[in-house]
Amino acid sequence: MKASTYNLEDGKIVRVKLKNSDVYSEERSKHYDLEKFSMPQVREGSVIEIEYSILSDFFFNLNSWYFQHDIPTQWSEYNTRIPEYFQYKKTHSGYETLVENESTFQRKTIMLTTKERTGVKVSQTNYETKKFEYNEAQEHWAAKDVPAFIEEEPLTSTENYISKMEFELSSIHPPYGQITYYTKTWEDINEMLLDDMDFGGQLKGGGYLKDVVEEINLTDADNLNKMVLAYHFIQKHMKWDGYNSVSVNDNIRSVFSDQSGNSAEINLMLVVLLGKLGIESDPVIISTRSNGMIHPSQPTLSSFNYVLASAVVDGQTYLMDATDPIIPFGMLPKRALNGKGRLVSKDKTDWVELDTEKPFKSFWMYTLTLNDEMEFTGGIQAAFNDYAAYNQRKRLDSYSSQDEYIENIEDNNPGLSINNYELINANNYSEPFKEKFEVSITDKTQGSEDIIYFNPMFYEVVVENPFKLIDRKYPVEFAYPTNNSCMIIFTIPDGYKVDEMPQSTKVELPDKGGNFQFTSNLMGNTLQIISKMQITKKIFLPDDYKYLKEFYNHIINKHAELVVLSKE
Repeated sequence: MKASTYNLEDGKIVRVKLKNSDVYSEERSKHYDLEKFSMPQVREGSVIEIEYSILSDFFFNLNSWYFQHDIPTQWSEYNTRIPEYFQYKKTHSGYETLVENESTFQRKTIMLTTKERTGVKVSQTNYETKKFEYNEAQEHWAAKDVPAFIEEEPLTSTENYISKMEFELSSIHPPYGQITYYTKTWEDINEMLLDDMDFGGQLKGGGYLKDVVEEINLTDADNLNKMVLAYHFIQKHMKWDGYNSVSVNDNIRSVFSDQSGNSAEINLMLVVLLGKLGIESDPVIISTRSNGMIHPSQPTLSSFNYVLASAVVDGQTYLMDATDPIIPFGMLPKRALNGKGRLVSKDKTDWVELDTEKPFKSFWMYTLTLNDEMEFTGGIQAAFNDYAAYNQRKRLDSYSSQDEYIENIEDNNPGLSINNYELINANNYSEPFKEKFEVSITDKTQGSEDIIYFNPMFYEVVVENPFKLIDRKYPVEFAYPTNNSCMIIFTIPDGYKVDEMPQSTKVELPDKGGNFQFTSNLMGNTLQIISKMQITKKIFLPDDYKYLKEFYNHIINKHAELVVLSKE
């Protein structure tokens, strides 16, 4: 590798070369190393130039070329010269068109010298040089004025939609000998994995789990509850090292002793444990959301980077991921919710839907009164279900104590003082997570003693539209449905009346994709406001982007409306 930084100093171009000491390697797995380097003297206005060569006999790993990046690209071109002996499938993906796409053949010559030793007592070396001619496929692609790919959530992965050229080795045609085909069927891949010592080989044995199996069997539970117990055991016993993989780095017997492993090691261990309990179980290989989607029409193993455990009990299939210590049984982490996975089994191989109907569901209720010091006092209650509960528990888990968690809530919500609190089901992951606060809230009113203004949405107000692009060319991809609700019950202080309050409204997304309902009711001295927002569709095509954007604008505008109180 060679690299240089160019800077303009006193009207002259100054070149600084990359030093070998600024290049270092990071081992990502036993199969991959990541080469990193730090460019010297880079500052605003610098031009950097990087040149590298990869020498490899892994012909199937011809790297992809990206025409698009996270900054605008004026010109990007890619040239390949491939001998006729290698046949590659080439796929251009993304929304940007190529301005040049050329393909030619040229006759090439290569001289090969062979060496042969002859004789018994007296050794003699003979050399023979032969000339070989072959056709070379020369291809050229170029893109011009490519806009930056701006990554905007929710999105599975930029890899699905960024403009790039991908290569897959389909066959090798040697001048002499048999043709080797590399394009496999899904059945071939299933067989390859089962025969691989770093995958299928780990599903055999399992004696190291003998004590665990005996303990679970002593419970006399049925298969469903045995499966749950097995899942929770591996979940608690093992710690995920953060690496995604479809193969083990070490024998899972050793991994079990170390109590730490990658995604393949942990979930293959769960498959083995379930099998020892007499439960039909197999691994499922997947591609995580950040890794990109799997194309069912292109059988390839290199696109997968993660393993789940599956089990069948009473005719129903369950998917499990024991890498996460707090996700409940029956749910997969967000990273695993990505299209389809592939079941790996000696009996069958098939696609498995990586989908969920469990929503991100939250409900907030404020019960507040305004006192003479213009301070709101009362209670706040919250209930989190499914993925909302999971996210909230992860947030709680990131703090050293519950008190620190509460302090952070106060720090991030100006004017909020939590005088007392209760966290319910914080460690009972199968139940909704609930929070109860006794609070006082300051700095939320404006005006004078005669006329008081305040925003009734308090800390649940939506002030920013997550959809900011003028034009989004790729789909909006939610991992799960969303259901967020908030109820505010406000007691009007004596001597005041409501002059203005937000009016009720309802707006719906096309094709029943979601809705927003806002209702306000005044009953005596009690003002009740309810805000509900639901997203029921998970995928919105680019043509629907403008509707989503306007949907959130409507929420923002409604949440910005004020309550006005005047003295009677």
